[in-house]
Amino acid sequence: MITSNVLFRLDANDQIGTGHLMRCLVIADALQEFGVTSWFLCYPLPERLQQLILDKKHRSLCPTDIDNEFALIAQLQPDWIVVDHYALDAEWERKARPLASHLLVLDDLADRPHVADLLLDQGPLRTPVDYANIINPECRLLLGCRYALLRKEYKQLQRTSCQTWQKGLICFGGADPAHATLSTVKSLEKIKDAHQFSWTVVAGAANSDWPSLQQWQAETSLDVALLHHHGDMATLMSEHDFSIGAAGGMTWERCCIGLPSIVIPIAENQKFNDDVLAHFQLCERLALSDLSIPEKLATALQELKINADSYFSRGQTFIDGDGVPRLIEFILKSNKPEQQELTDENC
Repeated sequence: MITSNVLFRLDANDQIGTGHLMRCLVIADALQEFGVTSWFLCYPLPERLQQLILDKKHRSLCPTDIDNEFALIAQLQPDWIVVDHYALDAEWERKARPLASHLLVLDDLADRPHVADLLLDQGPLRTPVDYANIINPECRLLLGCRYALLRKEYKQLQRTSCQTWQKGLICFGGADPAHATLSTVKSLEKIKDAHQFSWTVVAGAANSDWPSLQQWQAETSLDVALLHHHGDMATLMSEHDFSIGAAGGMTWERCCIGLPSIVIPIAENQKFNDDVLAHFQLCERLALSDLSIPEKLATALQELKINADSYFSRGQTFIDGDGVPRLIEFILKSNKPEQQELTDENC
């Protein structure tokens, strides 16, 4: 049987963030090139996030009718179910798995049981031991940075060197519930050296601080362009010399494209990525509380310039940008995967 219909189960909003939605979109867009239809099944999305899936098939769940969720899945008859959701585990997967030929879990926490055919965790320090006691025996593991879920543009637009140091990019993901964007720009305004750069600030589609950021832009003396979401982050990254951002999925995008960065974990689930960054010395790192202290941010900017070439080369060596094609190969296969752990020994 040829894979023709994939269902993605996720949720996204101002509290959850948009990371689950964005990485599922990466997979769906890649599958679309092979003629595969993608369905997105989630609780009602904020209008600004609905705009991101206008070209995809979408069904909204009713919060008061949980059982209807599985009835919808049965009706759609997907070849694959892809579940990317921290609140769902083996209990949900046992009910969903018989309704499709295959089930794939996307995870990066390794903190709850799963029942699946495939489980992908792109965390570079992940090993089979992390999942040994929480997955079913036949589940195949795709672990490590070989499976980093990046759009093909990040590899296509890889920078070749750090030739200039004039343009800084600030982006803390789609939601930024920690208000890190606003803290950063307010501190930058108090840093003398920051005024010699031109800045691009991207507030994600679910960023609740957008009105405050607009007001700040109108009053600041910094050279800054303020964008509300951007549909081509790969190109935007390739046009900048350095960045400040969160330790979420964009971490691996910045590494692949070769963008030296100051990285800050702004949510509990980003602490694992922060450990990876520290272990492999891939960037300058700050704590969330440091962003409101101009002196600490200024020091990090100075250190970033000094170490830019090292971060550039380590990042591109670390992430090759071929994770999605590797995953798509599994999804397009008709037979269920045999039991096997696939990890990246170089990560």
